[in-house]
Amino acid sequence: MPYKTILVHLSDKRRAESVLAPAMRLAERYNAHLIGLHAHAVIPSPPVRMPFAAQALGSIAAQVRANAEGVAETFSRMHSRQPYTAEWQLHSVPLTELALGVMSQGRTADLIVAGQTDGAWDLSPMLDFPERLALESGRPVLVIPHAGSHVNIGRNIVVAWKAGRESARAVFDALPLLKDAANVHILEFAEEEGHRDRLAPDTSIAATFARHGIKPTIHSAVGSGIRSLAPDTRVGDQILNRIADLDADLLVMGAYGHSRMRELVFGGVTRQMMRHMTVPTLFSH
Repeated sequence: MPYKTILVHLSDKRRAESVLAPAMRLAERYNAHLIGLHAHAVIPSPPVRMPFAAQALGSIAAQVRANAEGVAETFSRMHSRQPYTAEWQLHSVPLTELALGVMSQGRTADLIVAGQTDGAWDLSPMLDFPERLALESGRPVLVIPHAGSHVNIGRNIVVAWKAGRESARAVFDALPLLKDAANVHILEFAEEEGHRDRLAPDTSIAATFARHGIKPTIHSAVGSGIRSLAPDTRVGDQILNRIADLDADLLVMGAYGHSRMRELVFGGVTRQMMRHMTVPTLFSH
């Protein structure tokens, strides 16, 4: 089924346009309803006997407020006169519940679009949380890199495939995009040392794709120096290198990890791709 409800989480007024543009293009492609959402942090008031804390928190609150206003203005300006329906939502929630506020709305969407965490932005630790969305929302999350322009995506797709639950979910969550692609490349990795046969082209997933009218090209990791069980960084590097070699504009992969005591614990490849992605990446968990 095509995506019919797309939620785009706009956290940063500086990057709002670069995150919103590909979401708008997808909404137009699938005639989807587009929801623009910003989670506005409610900054707590400090005790009256702490004037310096009050000044610092007041400054942060002003930045947060100006950022929210800038994001709303960008959405209003960009989505006007579009051929699809759209709405803007501003959720004012406690600082500790920002991600939960976005996820509660995102769970009713076919697809969530969000920007990559930008470590150079002062408010990023507070307002950027694509990792949590990928692991906890239960929806596919398309993360847009903070560097570069990525308006047109999905013509040349790389699928990082490992025979597991997360990869399977990602592939089927991405079917609308895969069906529309001009080229689909499956980069397959084995899971266990000694299982060399797992590095043979995975005819089962290719056959499933073919029934959907998708003709993928299978890329084995054998010839590239990656063993059947490669260190996570080498696997991540191989994915990034193959994206560059194939001039891909979208990566589809499973998000590996779990939440533990309010802490995200990521698989090594997922963590590397979240930090160093070069193209929009659709994650599913």
